[in-house]
Amino acid sequence: MGVNKKVKTIPATRTPFTSAPIAEQKKRKVAGYARVSTDHDDQFTSYEAQIDYYTNYLIP
Repeated sequence: MGVNKKVKTIPATRTPFTSAPIAEQKKRKVAGYARVSTDHDDQFTSYEAQIDYYTNYLIP
């Protein structure tokens, strides 16, 4: 009743679109976008938090 099939997964070694090796890391040009919807003082901390997040996330 129970048929055990062995499946071997072969990991990809090249990206499908560029044929570049997967292990090769390439720097990318990105931009962060931070904004708030009002000029209220409580929005200032939100803006600072966004800047802090993108600074730490995009520039390791």
